[in-house]
Amino acid sequence: MSADSSALRAQATWYSFLLTGFYLYAVNVQGNVVPFLQAEFALSYRAVSLHSSAIALGVILVGLLGDRVAAALGRRRTLWLAVAGLAGGSILLCAAPPPPFGQLPWASIGACFLMGALGALIPALLPALLADLHGARLAEALAGQAIAAYVFGLAAPLVSGFAIWAGLGWRMAVLFGALSGIAIALWYRKVPIVEGARRATATREHPRPRGHLPAAFWAYWGLLIASCALEFCILFWAPAFLEQVIGFDAAAAATAAAGFPLGMLIGRIALRVLVRRVKLARLLAAALALVFVGFLIYWWVGSELGIAPAAILGIFVIGLGVAPLYPLVTNFAIGAAPASIPGARDLAAMRMAIAFGTALLLAPIALGALADAAGLGPAHLALPALILAAYACFFAGRALERRAAALLPSV
Repeated sequence: MSADSSALRAQATWYSFLLTGFYLYAVNVQGNVVPFLQAEFALSYRAVSLHSSAIALGVILVGLLGDRVAAALGRRRTLWLAVAGLAGGSILLCAAPPPPFGQLPWASIGACFLMGALGALIPALLPALLADLHGARLAEALAGQAIAAYVFGLAAPLVSGFAIWAGLGWRMAVLFGALSGIAIALWYRKVPIVEGARRATATREHPRPRGHLPAAFWAYWGLLIASCALEFCILFWAPAFLEQVIGFDAAAAATAAAGFPLGMLIGRIALRVLVRRVKLARLLAAALALVFVGFLIYWWVGSELGIAPAAILGIFVIGLGVAPLYPLVTNFAIGAAPASIPGARDLAAMRMAIAFGTALLLAPIALGALADAAGLGPAHLALPALILAAYACFFAGRALERRAAALLPSV
């Protein structure tokens, strides 16, 4: 590979990393500004929850139809559309007027839906782009992408806190993210983007595939749902668990819950090194085992045995274990899509967005329903059930890949 092509690949990779970070910032900042939106608009908890549900529904829509958008526009223009939608939705959220008394805030909910329906094209498209850029070294590229994503994700509460502390208001934190995304897109506007095979070979002799993906992909798709559900359940419910079950006061619970994103960040930095030295299948199996160990410390030692400081250690260990899951599962899922079929990788990446959106939409709500029925502590037993489901999907995917390889004609 020439020095020029290597430099262009590096620029396209950094463009992918920064766009992923922009997306994570825009989504994560919602959790920080929603309490202020709730107070300003006098919203009920039900009305507030519709904002995250609107984002999740938009993500699912991308998973269903995003491949058609990418095939029609190409990757470059699709990414521009995604940035415009995510930045535009953020600006509209800031401009949304308060609803009439007793009515739902459709303007702000619609802004969140726009962010999900267009912004989610970024994480849905980029895994396929990185696969084309890095080939056999995709796992390393996804690890780097995951680090960038979580750095931006952690920046969201910091920028929000600073904006509110400085008297600038929550809207400034949202607008900062929107302007950052626009700046990233403008800075890298001339970087060549590798187009998907579907668009490059779309002729009458190469019709658009009907959307068939191998069984192994769908096993990994189920694994992605379980992995994302683990992450979202901890993100949404750890502060309440630490306060109501472990016994911390509200401020201490919120501070202790930061152990999870801290573990996630450290785990993803370590993943960048581990993918070069450890087989990816072993790494994923070990990560799930580490999540289970962290859960035992967090739930059993911290709650059942009453050793409160252990819960802080446990949530940190859970973060270490969850950190590698998304990039590793993405690597296996994209790898299961047949490279010989034009557009299969793009289609696989889009369909993975459905898994992400489904987990975001349903997992926290389901755990909350269990908590209403049985209590928050017993409801957390859903987490080891998700770990078992993840193992089952992973081993099923590996078996299906081996079976498919055995059926290939020998050359």
